[in-house]
Order: sequence, then C-alpha cells, then structure tokens
Amino acid sequence: MTLYIDNLVSEGLLDHKTHRTQTAITTVSAGTITLTSASECFQVFQGTTAGQIVKLPDATTLTVGYQYLIHNDSTQNVTIQDNGGTTLLLLATNTRAFFVLTSTGSAAGSWSFWALNKFPSTAEQFLCTYPGSGLAVNYTGGYVHFSNASGAAVYTTVAGGSVTCPDNTTNGWIYVDIDGTVKSTASAPINSVPLYKFTSSSGVITQLVDQREDYEQNLVWGVTADIAAVRYNSSASAGSMEKYARADHTHAANFPLYKSGTVASGSFTLNPKTAAVTFGTAFPSTNYAVTITGTDGRSWIVTNIATTGFTINSQANTALTGPVYWHALLIGESQ
Repeated sequence: MTLYIDNLVSEGLLDHKTHRTQTAITTVSAGTITLTSASECFQVFQGTTAGQIVKLPDATTLTVGYQYLIHNDSTQNVTIQDNGGTTLLLLATNTRAFFVLTSTGSAAGSWSFWALNKFPSTAEQFLCTYPGSGLAVNYTGGYVHFSNASGAAVYTTVAGGSVTCPDNTTNGWIYVDIDGTVKSTASAPINSVPLYKFTSSSGVITQLVDQREDYEQNLVWGVTADIAAVRYNSSASAGSMEKYARADHTHAANFPLYKSGTVASGSFTLNPKTAAVTFGTAFPSTNYAVTITGTDGRSWIVTNIATTGFTINSQANTALTGPVYWHALLIGESQ
C-alpha cells in the first residue's frame, strides 16, 4: 500500500472514511455518470447540454457517513439518482447539494441530502411574467416536493425558463409536473404543483393569474403591525414577501363580518324621518342582519338593503333628539 505523508499533526481523533477528497469537473452530456467508492467526493458539472444523470455509488461498497458534494454550474438541470435508479432530486442550475450516506443495507442505500442556491436570491419562487407578445411565459426557478411511487417525499429543484402556452384557452394551467419540469396545458394533471392560470386568444396571453400556495423560501413570520387588514374568507399578508401573522394576531378568515356605527339625529329628514347609512367598505353580499337602537323610542325598520349600506326608517314624523346606533352582521357561523 502506497502511503505518502509530508506533514501530519493530529491532536485529537482522526477518522477519515472518505478517501477521495479532490474535485472532479465534468461537462454535462445526455448520459449517465455512476460514481464509485473511488470517485472524488466533490463533483462539479459545467456546460449547456440537457439530460445529465448522476448515480450515487453502490452503498454496499461504502461505509455509513460517506459524503458527496455536487455543484451544478451548468445551464441545465442535473438528475441525481441513488444506485438503484430512483431520482432523489433534480439539481437546478447554480445549485449545490450535499449527500451523506445513512444506510448501507442495499445498493441504493439511504441518503440524507439537502440543496441550496450557490448565489442566494430574494427573488420569489416560480414568479411567472408575460413578455407581452406571443404565447411564451417566463418563470423563475423554485423548489417543490413530490411523492414517488413508494410514497416517499422527493425534493426537486427547478431552474427558471420559459414555457409556451396553448392558444385560444380559457383558464389553462402553468404547473410543475411530476417529472420536475414546468408545463402548460388546458388542465393540470393529478399530482402536479399549480403555478398560474392563463387565458390566451389569437396568439397572445390575455390573462395571467397567480395560483401559487406556499413558498418555503419566502416564509417570514411578521410582526403584528405587518398585517394591515383582513378580508373575508382570505388570509392576510403584507409586503413583497409573504408575511403571516404571529400567534398573537387573530385572522378574520371565515369569521362572520360585522359593521357598526352611529347616525346623528340631524341626519334624519323627510316624513317619516329617514337616514341613509353608507359602509366604508362593502359587504360581500346583502345577506346580513341589522339591529337599530336609539335614545328616541321608535319602531325602527330597515329598507334599501345593499352591499354598500341601507336606510333607517324611524316610522315617525317627529324629529329625533338623540343619536341612533346600528349594527350589521353578515349571516353565518364562525369556524
């Protein structure tokens, strides 16, 4: 056995199980590279050709704790598989992944791995933009999770690019398919991750509607002041990044909405005396109940009910002497 050591100082435990610690630089191709126990533990991929597959080594030839760091400096996705051919992730351009072997029970083994951008960006994931001509829609890259055939979660990174939408389509879909590519069809298939809805006509995109649901990269816990307002049946967010309310903030999502106010006695005119109430913001429907009270004894009724307000009728010609109070509650139950 050849052993060359020019200088070695170890003042503690030295336990080195990965023996190839140099860097291998490879130009991507539409082929498969299968790593072995003799492969370098640092792998860098460059170039522009799509279709590169990297298989991790036969786990039975390694020991638990073997490590591999794979950089994708190419312009294409690189598919990373275990030795059995199961895809672990699609490594996007300008992304690196770190793999640690945790089980040697089979050739495929078990690998603990994670991926991150080489150049962190605050850009939103899968942000679709329309250049303004033709049927092509641009999108930024992002991260998604799928379940493989055995039900295990597969972490997938997808590079940014462009997708061509079908023409003359209403409410079509742009989505990440189970194979880790962004596609656009009239309907989204089962198990795909929806990104945007689109409408196209006569060779152009006429509408692009965001349908994204969750972006781990942009999840930031905001302070109470970040949540400026809530809307009926919708979550609240603020700013260019999705900021969700802390535990000390109550969302009004799915709670029955209510409004209340006071009408001065001098606002009542005509005979019988009536006054109009106008909401600051409209109710989502006219399906709400109104309660009227006041310092004057009257048999109050409500007329002209609209989403934007209603009319209070005192059913008397005598002028009022005090304020009138009203409460309006959208009919329903809180969850």
